[in-house]
Amino acid sequence: MKAKDIALGGILVALTTIVLYATSILPISTLAILTIASALIPVCIIRSNIQTSIFVYISSSLIAFFLVPINISFLYFVFFGVYGIIKYFIERIRKEKLEIVLKVVFFNIAFIIGFIIMQNVLGINIIAGLEVLMSRFFDTSARTIATIILWIVAQPIFLIYDYAMTMIITFYMERIHKNI
Repeated sequence: MKAKDIALGGILVALTTIVLYATSILPISTLAILTIASALIPVCIIRSNIQTSIFVYISSSLIAFFLVPINISFLYFVFFGVYGIIKYFIERIRKEKLEIVLKVVFFNIAFIIGFIIMQNVLGINIIAGLEVLMSRFFDTSARTIATIILWIVAQPIFLIYDYAMTMIITFYMERIHKNI
């Protein structure tokens, strides 16, 4: 790695850590802040290379586990941090329908892993409120129905997130990268 790449990586790790830490002190959408943090990985790919972006992802994830609430650091580690790298490799295929399918497959794998670990390892019941609501309308297992509803709702939200990432990357390329 060149000194320029190491310096850029260090700056982006620090910036990512600051943005992730902001989730615990700013009263705005955690999802929006995580999207901003995840946008720094594609910026690193554009300004440097894939190796530096992997370094930024791993370093940011490790630091986040020490400084940021566990649920935020875990979400960054499992999905938001790595998604920029996965998006880069998938979009190199240049076949839009296949890209969408592969992105959704990756999202669902990350969703299942994240859901299982958050529920069983971290003990965070992410469907508690939905479960109570579903028990009022259905006699069957409210937990199963709540999980299915969460999964169904997550799909279009992921596609909106992917589109937002594309817009952020496009904005960076057109307005910032050209002027630096």
